[in-house]
Amino acid sequence: MGRLQRDHSPNTTPVSTFAQVLYRHGALMGSAALVLLVVQGGTALDGSLTAVWQRSEMFLLAMLVILAAFVGYLKWREYTFAGRQWLWIGYLLYISVVEEIAFRLYLPVVLESQIGWVAGVLLSNLIFGVIHYYTLRWKFSHCVVAALGGIGLSRLLAQSGDLGLIILVHFVATFLNTPRPPDAPARMN
Repeated sequence: MGRLQRDHSPNTTPVSTFAQVLYRHGALMGSAALVLLVVQGGTALDGSLTAVWQRSEMFLLAMLVILAAFVGYLKWREYTFAGRQWLWIGYLLYISVVEEIAFRLYLPVVLESQIGWVAGVLLSNLIFGVIHYYTLRWKFSHCVVAALGGIGLSRLLAQSGDLGLIILVHFVATFLNTPRPPDAPARMN
């Protein structure tokens, strides 16, 4: 069992393959981002990516540095580095984008009109943590850390207004949390 995942019972199965993660987590999070994007009309997305559009070369450079650091980390840890690893890194970028759009950008705005900004941010990040409990079967403590990390990202977004920065921070944190696909071989031979 992975370090993040809680034990499974005879009635449940572990999330132990990349395909299961895509199906259980990636599809749900992507759907949530898409629905919230449509409900909100996409208006906040343009404004929150202004820094990326204005300084796209800096964003691209940051992305290249991050990817080089990921490769260095994988080699340093002596993890197997095959084509599937690049797919996993691509998935981590995708999930960072859709989770930030859904849970830091749009859901708090939807909730704000009903319960206020602070409560909207807190509830959005609580939902974020709970989803990880069910879709990835994470241990409760890791879900609490995910929710608290989400609150930190919400604060950083409120201060910077730069969704690109938030996505990059999420991408790095997600990689450090889960650097390899679930069914990857542990070490190089």
